[in-house]
Amino acid sequence: MHTCGSEHLTSHNPHATTKVIGAYFKDRYPEGKGPSTKDLKNSIRIELGCKVSYWKVWMGSEIAKSLVRGTHEHGYGVIDAYSHMLRTSNPGSKTALKIDENGRFKYFFVAYGAWILGFIQMRKVIAVDGTFLRSKYGGVLLSAVAQDTENHIFPVAFCVVDSECDASYRYFFEQLRSFELDTPELCIISDRHQSIRKMVSIVFPLAHYGCCMRHLGENIRNNFHNASVVYHFYKAAKAYNIDVFSDHFNRIRDLVPQAATHFERVGFHRWSRAFFPGNRYNIMTTNIAESVNSMFLDEREYPITALFDAINRRFAEKFHERRMKFINAPTIFVPSIEKDIAKNINLGNKLLVHQTANYKYIVTGQDEVATVDLLDKSCTCKVFDIDKIPCPHAMAALRCQYGDDYGRRIYEYSSSYYNVEVYLIAYVEEIKPVPSEETWEVPIEILERKISSLFVEPGKVGRRSSKRHKGIGESFSTKKNKCSLCKRIGHKRTTCSERNVA
Repeated sequence: MHTCGSEHLTSHNPHATTKVIGAYFKDRYPEGKGPSTKDLKNSIRIELGCKVSYWKVWMGSEIAKSLVRGTHEHGYGVIDAYSHMLRTSNPGSKTALKIDENGRFKYFFVAYGAWILGFIQMRKVIAVDGTFLRSKYGGVLLSAVAQDTENHIFPVAFCVVDSECDASYRYFFEQLRSFELDTPELCIISDRHQSIRKMVSIVFPLAHYGCCMRHLGENIRNNFHNASVVYHFYKAAKAYNIDVFSDHFNRIRDLVPQAATHFERVGFHRWSRAFFPGNRYNIMTTNIAESVNSMFLDEREYPITALFDAINRRFAEKFHERRMKFINAPTIFVPSIEKDIAKNINLGNKLLVHQTANYKYIVTGQDEVATVDLLDKSCTCKVFDIDKIPCPHAMAALRCQYGDDYGRRIYEYSSSYYNVEVYLIAYVEEIKPVPSEETWEVPIEILERKISSLFVEPGKVGRRSSKRHKGIGESFSTKKNKCSLCKRIGHKRTTCSERNVA
């Protein structure tokens, strides 16, 4: 008598349930995105010798992820307890949680103590941006980041909110304001999101708001299709003084008057370094904030607690790497600034200097005349004033003031932000992980607090886009055509001048 079960009559094995698949593949989702559904389907065929539907494999992968990272519902349910443990394991950290009248999650703000203390040593320029979460319940991850003097990303705070709007940005900025940041030294840069600009003026009345130069440039490229206008716009935006700005802006006015009118409507003080009322140093774009978004591209689909664990791990590693890199640094300033100083010294050696008063000089050369005041740490070219390191004109003046052995004096006339010791202080605090959930010790009133997940509007359930829609200026390829006939760059076979000869 034939005794084989029905499962052997087909390659579709009924014992390969979604739970079995999830348990089998859970070890393949330690960090990051993990294998795709297609890859898992092939693995089941090769390793287990059975055929399973795409839907069943996908459901199994979701179970595997939940076994490793927890479910989205559980993440929201324990977020208050997670917040408590984060503050316990990292003293000095700030967290804030808001739920609505129905007990649903609304906002969750995190700033580690290491970030708060480190930002004191940073230039006071913050880039703010938001990126959509691709998790089951959606939401937006808001980020506020600074840039250290080696041009690395330095985190200030993160916040998960239900959407980008006036209320969510106000909440985010009010938490940031508790760090006593509202000073004239603070500059906040964004992509011209209306809510950001509006809430900065309300929550940070003493701070200065600036637009991202790149986003404005993309808008101009898209609307006016004139490469020369875009070129002169970037030159005008990055100009240190009004004379250089005016030269390039007048060219824009001559080329496309409508573009010039658009820039005037936005306001020179929003996007031009020469007119900016505060000091944004070399931070002209929100690239640092958008780089953070790309750092957590895969993690944006994680449950909320797993997302913040990923943020913790990534920046804990970065802080350690930067501490180790500079702990025995042989220079006084960080390497990137030492290079700038060396370049300015070489340029300054070619300039002529005339002293007009004590510590005041007129410097000529390179078709330029500049006035330097060493006591005020100022030069009419404005590079000295904004970058806070001596420009070539100031280097020439220092040489005249102190003689050829003026090298050590350069550091006295530069900002302490660039000092290696200051850099190390910014990264001295360790970012400690939040303990695993089974070891938590949380007050009973927190455990009893019931929090539901974000509300998902009808019609918004379903697969979410996994790719960011690029701006106009980002989609252009920098690759040039190479002719297959003459092998030269800049054209192709059909337009080659040597085609008929061949």
